Amino acid sequence: MRHVISIVVEDQSGALARIVELFTSRGYNLESICSGEAEETGIHRLTLVTKGDDRKIRHIIRLLNNIVYVIEVTHLNPMYSISQELMLMKVKISPKIRSQVLQLIEAFGGTVVEMNLQSVSFRVVGQASKLDGVTQVFRDYKIIEMARTGEAAIHK
Repeated sequence: MRHVISIVVEDQSGALARIVELFTSRGYNLESICSGEAEETGIHRLTLVTKGDDRKIRHIIRLLNNIVYVIEVTHLNPMYSISQELMLMKVKISPKIRSQVLQLIEAFGGTVVEMNLQSVSFRVVGQASKLDGVTQVFRDYKIIEMARTGEAAIHK
């Protein structure tokens, strides 16, 4: 089962490395990591996505709470939280398929960032499952480059 964990940490060198090391040393996989400045100066919020049963997640949260730089750890319930991710994608286009590709981008709520004769670059924001769907659709075309931020999440 997929789980989203929000971690508030002091902005200290090595804090992120300690958290990632906790996962890797135990063989736990991180599906995504999103990190950035939080509400207060000197504080960062990390959003981690991982898979595991409830026992494994309780164990991870207990271990995270023992890290010196960690202020707060919250297991976010999808029903009571908001999560979004950003994806940038560049797709190869030709004059024959340009309008079709632009219609697909619009259908997914995407925004064209840059376009030339050979390619179109666009962004899509949404839940990870939506971005997975966008990726599947555009695999039928030639994806030149793609980058995803990882999920950012907060309580409703």
